[in-house]
Amino acid sequence: MAGDLIVSTINGGAIGTKNVIINGNFGINQRAVTGSVVLSAGVYGHDRFKAGASGCSYTFATSANVTTLTISVGSLIQVVEGINLQTGTYTLSWTGTAQGKIGGGSYASSGTTGSATGGTNLNVEFNTGTISLVQLEAGSTATEFEHRQYGTELGLCQRYYQQPIDSGLDFFAGYFVTGNYGASVFNTWVVEMRATPTVVLTLGTLNSVGSVSVNYFDKKRFHLNPLANATSAGFYYVAKLTASAEL
Repeated sequence: MAGDLIVSTINGGAIGTKNVIINGNFGINQRAVTGSVVLSAGVYGHDRFKAGASGCSYTFATSANVTTLTISVGSLIQVVEGINLQTGTYTLSWTGTAQGKIGGGSYASSGTTGSATGGTNLNVEFNTGTISLVQLEAGSTATEFEHRQYGTELGLCQRYYQQPIDSGLDFFAGYFVTGNYGASVFNTWVVEMRATPTVVLTLGTLNSVGSVSVNYFDKKRFHLNPLANATSAGFYYVAKLTASAEL
């Protein structure tokens, strides 16, 4: 009927927007963590998940497009942005042996409930054990995990962290002319970020003249800016550019 919500399924799960956890399948790994992942407190591994107050150590494996993390030390947290929450009861569910908690609640098995306040950020935290298919949804009943298309999930992650340049090679950006500042480069982020990000620029090995920084940036755009007159003509290259607006 007109106006009805149509929900498709994939691999036994629904496709939609009920899950306010981002990257609950751990399919997005922009920081390219590998092997035995050891994180200090507050440091991010897989997108949107950071180490708890005691740090976190984990390994992970993927089978049939489902990634399972095995936490051996510490805890792993996702801060759910308040803009995505409404006031009321939420249910946290997952597959695995780890226990989880919502906000200041106690650790419990999958299907635990807690309260959220609309507009207020909310921590979801997991202790040692295995976790996959993490979901936080409004209501007091856990339902099947909601799968989102890869591009949709990536875009949600890029609101908080992105690497618009990460080629592993030198990426030509601009040039210097002797006695001049050289050309600036203006561009937009892949998606608009949550807030003005912290930006890290890694210049390529072929940058031999002048100096460059990223300035005049906000949550929508960035500017590569030569900082001083060049002593000789040459080019500048970028090997990597990252932007973080994590919570």
